[in-house]
Amino acid sequence: MNLTTAARGFVAFLLSLPALQGNDDWTVTCTSSNVCSVRGSTVNISCTFKYPEKQHDLSTTVLETLWFTKEDRNQKPVDLLSDADYTGRVESSCGEISCIGSSCNRKCTLSIRDLRQSDSDVYNFRFKTNQPGGEHTANPGVALTVTGLRVEVTPVATVTEGQRVTLTCITSCPLADKPFYIWYQNNGPVTGSENPENQLVLDPVIPQHAGIYSCSFRNYPHLRSPEETLTVQYAPQTPSVSVSPSGEVVEGSSVTLSCSSDANPAANYTWFKEHEDSVGESGQNYTITNITSELGGHYYCQAHNAIGRHNSTSLFIIVTDKSSSLTTVAVGTVAVLLVTMVIFLLIFLCMRRKRASRKACGQRGRPDTGEQVRDRKPFLTNLSFTKTHTQRELIEEQDDIHYASIHISHSGNQEVPHRSAGSPVQSRQTEEVLYSLAKFIRPNTVPE
Repeated sequence: MNLTTAARGFVAFLLSLPALQGNDDWTVTCTSSNVCSVRGSTVNISCTFKYPEKQHDLSTTVLETLWFTKEDRNQKPVDLLSDADYTGRVESSCGEISCIGSSCNRKCTLSIRDLRQSDSDVYNFRFKTNQPGGEHTANPGVALTVTGLRVEVTPVATVTEGQRVTLTCITSCPLADKPFYIWYQNNGPVTGSENPENQLVLDPVIPQHAGIYSCSFRNYPHLRSPEETLTVQYAPQTPSVSVSPSGEVVEGSSVTLSCSSDANPAANYTWFKEHEDSVGESGQNYTITNITSELGGHYYCQAHNAIGRHNSTSLFIIVTDKSSSLTTVAVGTVAVLLVTMVIFLLIFLCMRRKRASRKACGQRGRPDTGEQVRDRKPFLTNLSFTKTHTQRELIEEQDDIHYASIHISHSGNQEVPHRSAGSPVQSRQTEEVLYSLAKFIRPNTVPE
């Protein structure tokens, strides 16, 4: 008969000789005398008892079956079903009776849920019949060992970068069924760690391997071991340097240099000026007060601990005198003022041009009165244009069609057709329209 695995727990067995009691007619046989199971899981322990179907002309009847670990004051076994230490956590069941010839047998199983460390004990099975002296107990009983998981780190829990580290998931008793293990680092599963081996090997170990580790079984992730911390020591990484205030430093002011590096154990810092020995300052920050031009140059820091050391890149400090600084400020101020004046001038010219454009458009679009139409000379038939070479070039160069200097003059005896009469009349009015880039001149005599 086999010891089965409960749905809610994990059971492992260490097989040994069966437990027997009585002669060939009366026996109790348990699958194993030793069982190893993990704390928090469920374990099933099974035993089969055998008895004669009839004895002394009396048919055998099974009156009672029970499991116990201790006896009362009267040396009577205490049924686990009524034991306060197991309340709500145990069940006992027996299968059907099977008889072959004159012999009968029956299998009974004890199930214990939510195993505790205190459940480690020897579990005994007894059955009682109606036959004289018909009480029989398994001897020896089944020894249950409840174990927990724990993580063991070798060689030690504090190592140096580059070493080989082995983490082992350990139980206090061997598990016959080889489960699949899962490893966790900082509460997250370790990628690729799920396998039947109970070890996690880090070779070589690096700073990223440092953290809190635990292990569990693949099918029972809630059965996790206590956490174990792995510490990895390493030399300082490349230090980073900064300066405050940044940029050029004015002579007579103060400047602070800062250095930082990732290291375990924490790094110590020493400051150097390029091509010189140590400036005699140690610490993460180095402050120079009342700085002079002689103190300008390249600076760097060295981070070091018991594992190693590392230098930073150099930091260049420029020290300027106060007069140069004032000149720079003055030049900057003047430049800002000039730019501001140019911007305002451009805005003014743009606004003036827009106003002139709107005025010209308004004049061109104004409707003529009747009198103005009568006094206007024929434009297409009698008007002649005289332009200088320079004026033509100016007109041709205009992209925007705005005329700003056109001068139109009429002779005193120019004939203009009248709307109501066919005879020519003398125009006594002179019309002049001023534009900016073209000038139209009518001669005193109109050619025939």
